[in-house]
Amino acid sequence: MSISRSIKMGLRPLIIPILRILKYYSLQTYYVEGDGGSLYSHETARLSNTVFNIESGNIFIGENTIFGYNSMVLTGTHQYKAAKRLSVHMAEKKEKVNLGSEVPRSGQDIKIGKNCWIASGVIIIGKVQIGDSVIIASGSVVSKDIPSNTIAGGVPAKPIRANL
Repeated sequence: MSISRSIKMGLRPLIIPILRILKYYSLQTYYVEGDGGSLYSHETARLSNTVFNIESGNIFIGENTIFGYNSMVLTGTHQYKAAKRLSVHMAEKKEKVNLGSEVPRSGQDIKIGKNCWIASGVIIIGKVQIGDSVIIASGSVVSKDIPSNTIAGGVPAKPIRANL
């Protein structure tokens, strides 16, 4: 047996537990941005590498809901007037600009039911409600309510099959 192989074999008992810990944390890492609302997640929900924007409302996640990698749940939105962000429109009109009024602080709540599967790369834009036992296909953009027991997908997401 070569020296390098014996070193690798000797380090294996140390490396494997470290890799298991890193795998666990990579599956449980999620990011919360904003201070306008709160994230309410059931303890059995799995939020794998998901971004939650709570700037404009609360996010509620039911039990046993699973998120795929790189999903986004966004309550944040901007106010528009004359096809321009409110602050730009007001600045052009020489009106006093209040940046706090551009982003609403509430009213864009997102509710996700129990036993849902939100696949990888899904974007959920508030204000929406996703029922229980819903599957959202990868890469979908959810901007309207999805009823319970439904598979939905697409841009924008629409029911593909109901009454599962």
